[in-house]
Amino acid sequence: MPNHTFRLKNTPLGNLVVKFYQIEPYSEAAFERVRLRDFWLTTAPGSGNTWALSLYQGLVADNHILPEAIAQLHTRCATCNCVRIERPGG
Repeated sequence: MPNHTFRLKNTPLGNLVVKFYQIEPYSEAAFERVRLRDFWLTTAPGSGNTWALSLYQGLVADNHILPEAIAQLHTRCATCNCVRIERPGG
């Protein structure tokens, strides 16, 4: 599960969910394992949740989606090094 989850409303891209993760040491494979675990927990039968498609997932430093807003949120989770930005599932 993410270390921190935030909701951004009324952005130029609509409403967004921003999930920060701390993955040390970072690798794409390690992030994939964390995201798969998150997927299974989120979509478990009876949870009523859906998994949204991401607009970006990877290192915070490489993010190109609303970089100023994400950088501002990142200050609340400075130890997190990865982010997933998605539109809420519905």
